[in-house]
Amino acid sequence: MKKSTIYEYYAFGHNYQLIKESGLSGWNNKSAKEGISLFFNQLEKLALPVTEKVAKKLESVMGDIPDNDEDISQENVMKINQEIKKIDPSLDAELQLKEAFVLTEKRFSLSFLTSSPEKLLGKEVFFDLSDTSKKDFSLGCLQVALNQPTAAAFHLMRASEEQVKQLYYCFKKQKRLKKPMWGPIIRELREKRKPKPSTITLDTLDSIRVNYRNPTQHPEAFYTLDEAQDLLNQTITAINMIHREIQNK
Repeated sequence: MKKSTIYEYYAFGHNYQLIKESGLSGWNNKSAKEGISLFFNQLEKLALPVTEKVAKKLESVMGDIPDNDEDISQENVMKINQEIKKIDPSLDAELQLKEAFVLTEKRFSLSFLTSSPEKLLGKEVFFDLSDTSKKDFSLGCLQVALNQPTAAAFHLMRASEEQVKQLYYCFKKQKRLKKPMWGPIIRELREKRKPKPSTITLDTLDSIRVNYRNPTQHPEAFYTLDEAQDLLNQTITAINMIHREIQNK
């Protein structure tokens, strides 16, 4: 999947129409070369390889245009017109194969979900996460934006469980579990002498384990988008709480 905005297709169409209607007649040579160059850059960016191949001769015409501020010659205008007419059939066919999926609004900012997941967490929290948690939290947010709630739940629970382990490693220095799992971790931290995480934090993490983490592991479990967003909210709360516990230890 390649990200592009609808505006980029609009801008491409506008630029293409300028070239098609006039052959760049009345433009100076430098502007004409820039316009054709932009056209090819847009073909590449919008992944239109068939049209790009058909338009190769137009690229050679661009090479014949001097790099100065004089008006483009009528000879080059005619060459541009001749080559641009060949592009329409392939461009029409190729664009019909393109589909755009528009992201629908969520309870959380789409820009945060897709590009800036760190802004959903407390200040500097994201950057203190383990690499695994960063990846899973980011993917969970992205899957919410893409309307893939069950996939989102899977990644969010992985992100949370990894941070539960980080909490355990911070407070438990000796006689650690060989295979630290969420449930036994909470039990050991409850039984530990001070310093240990607050009861509120441990209760919150245990509630997420019982109500979200365990059901998510079931092979027949499927989430709705609302449930995934509820889980994202719970995950944000849990990760922020764990971060504060570690910072305040």
